[in-house]
Parts: sequence; structure tokens; C-alpha cells
Amino acid sequence: MKIRILALALTAMGLSPLAQAQSDNPIVAANNEIGIAATGTLMNYQEHISPAPTYGSDIESGWMPGFAVHLSGMNDKLTQNLYFAINYYSSGGIAYHGSTPAEHLNTTDNATTNRVIARLGKGFFLSSNAMLTPYVAGGYQNWDRRLQGPGGYDEHYHSGLVGLGALFQYAVTPRFVVGVDGQFLAVVGGGIDVPGTVTSSGPYTVSDTGFSGGFGTSGQERIKISADYALSRNWHIFGGLNFTHFTYTGTKEYPSLETINYQGTPIVQIPGTVREPPSSTNLFGMELGLAYRF
Repeated sequence: MKIRILALALTAMGLSPLAQAQSDNPIVAANNEIGIAATGTLMNYQEHISPAPTYGSDIESGWMPGFAVHLSGMNDKLTQNLYFAINYYSSGGIAYHGSTPAEHLNTTDNATTNRVIARLGKGFFLSSNAMLTPYVAGGYQNWDRRLQGPGGYDEHYHSGLVGLGALFQYAVTPRFVVGVDGQFLAVVGGGIDVPGTVTSSGPYTVSDTGFSGGFGTSGQERIKISADYALSRNWHIFGGLNFTHFTYTGTKEYPSLETINYQGTPIVQIPGTVREPPSSTNLFGMELGLAYRF
């Protein structure tokens, strides 16, 4: 009886041979980390306008440097192999190719993108060195466009994310773990905010009203391949490649007003409408970082 009580106490404290063996499993170890990584993202954004504008649709493409912060944990406190993770990504700066009603516009988008996603799931060992972890996910993403130079303007895109995913991990060696992660998310509660602009030329200024509009629900798909290598028991290096595709539905039309002023006095007002067209975005990303196992 004393032996049994001692064994139960050790198990509860995580000190039994079984608990210790599970905590030393390379997959579980890779899932108990906090880390930071340098990232690079190739972004391609395309608006879909019909009929096509004379000078072309808005297109943005180019590499964006950035960083990511990862935190994940796996333990047996509530249920065996309970998995939680939260990831934050930030990047910025991209080339812009688009148009105004009168000309082509090529400039730089001093952009900032942010994406935070949280996951909650449960891991299932398929073997001693393979695990499948289905999870639910939720998060938020935004994109601040700040087009530079004449004709430039600001736009702020934002949306919520909610959906499902699954993470498969395989321990190639006791130090080296590879993984494949797939996500299928709904893009919900999205919208765009565009502040008004004012441009000047001598005594004349031209101002227009901004607008804010909501998007409908759309989809986002993401796949990631990753690797984690233990330099020591506590310090790991990790990296990965990922591809993300999502769409925004666009907005309805909103009234707009352009005003031409001479020395501060309005002389002409031109009413009109404005809307954000549907668009699609493809992101190819890579990361390399250092993590601490806890």
C-alpha cells in the first residue's frame, strides 16, 4: 500500500518514470516552448474589379521582413496531452502597382501586417515518435496600407479568424522533430477604414471624404511545414515554411464627396460613390528562430 501511495504521489508531481518519460518525449518537449523568430514573407495582393479599370487594378507584391513570437504548451493537467499555442506575426514594407482614375501608380506601401492566432487542442500519439493534434483556432489579422508619394493614401483592413486545424509531428531523432500544420479558417467580422485625404497645389486643395465598410464572411487556408532541433535540453532552434491564401468579399457602395477649395474656400463639390472591391491575397513565408523549452 505504501508503495502504491508513493507511486501515485510521484505521478501527480510529474516525477514518476512514466510521467518523466512522457515529458522527455521530443514531440512534447517541442510543444513546450517560448521563442522568437526572424521572418520573411512574399506577399501578392490582387483586387478583382469588373470591368477592369483602364489603368489596371491594385496589385501589391514583394518581400516583407518581420518577426514572430511563439508560445506553446502541452501537459496533462486537465486532460492528457492538452495543447495550447499562441503565435504573433508582424511584417511590413512592400512594392505597390496600381492606378488612379487617370494614370498608373507605382510606389511603395509602407505597410504593416499583424496576425495573432490562438489554438487549443489535444494530442494523440500514433506511435512513440508520431503525434496528431487536432485543434480549434481563433485570432485576428490586420493590414495597414500607407501608399507613399503623390496620389498616396491610407487604408486599414481588419478581420477576425475562427476555424479548425490539425498538427502532425514526427520525431526523426530524439533531438529533431518535424511537423505539418493545416488550418481552415473563416474570415469574419472584417472591414476596411479609409480616412479622408487632402492634397495641395498652390492656392488649391482637393479633399475627399473617407469611408468605413464591412466585408462578408470568406475563407482562409494555411499550410505550414516546420522543424525543431534541440541544441540542449532547454534551448532549441526552429524554422519553417508556410503558405496562406485568403479572400475579402469587398464592400457595398458608399456616398463620397470631393471638394475643390481655393485659398480655403470651397468652389466645387463633386458627389460620387466609393467601394472596396473583392480581393485575394497569397502569402509565402519563412521563419528561423530560437526557443526556450520550459
